[in-house]
Amino acid sequence: MDLSDKVQNLPFDFKNLDYKKFPDPQFDANNEFLLGEMFNDKLDENKHDLNYMNHKGWKNFAWCFYKLRPGCWVPPHKDHYHNYAKFYEVENKNKIKRAMVFLEDWKPGHVFGMNNEIIINWKSGETYEWSYDVEHWGGNFGTEDRYTLQLTGTQF
Repeated sequence: MDLSDKVQNLPFDFKNLDYKKFPDPQFDANNEFLLGEMFNDKLDENKHDLNYMNHKGWKNFAWCFYKLRPGCWVPPHKDHYHNYAKFYEVENKNKIKRAMVFLEDWKPGHVFGMNNEIIINWKSGETYEWSYDVEHWGGNFGTEDRYTLQLTGTQF
């Protein structure tokens, strides 16, 4: 799925958001090179409506911009969706879907892995989708920040 036209119409500059680093129980919070920083619809306090990015028509649509600094990585994992499931009262995690949208063209050192596949050379707007039980990971071994947008929703 190509969302490049939608990425170009974002109502703000994703590079200048007030990104925050949040701990994840799956990973060592003391390791400064694990995980990236986020800015999501809750931090935004619903000031911006990004429903036009909901290309699948998911219910309980949520979004999160993700910045991965050079030298940082996200180890192989499966999303637990704990906060999402609690906030939207979703009991069956099989219904939860996630898509990751690359916000810029691929740069040397940026990498994403999913389903035993290593993904590079992406274009801005290129999208990858998975369910809760899919292992995935990412890394930034380059010299520039890597920006993505995570879209989450439920599919009935």
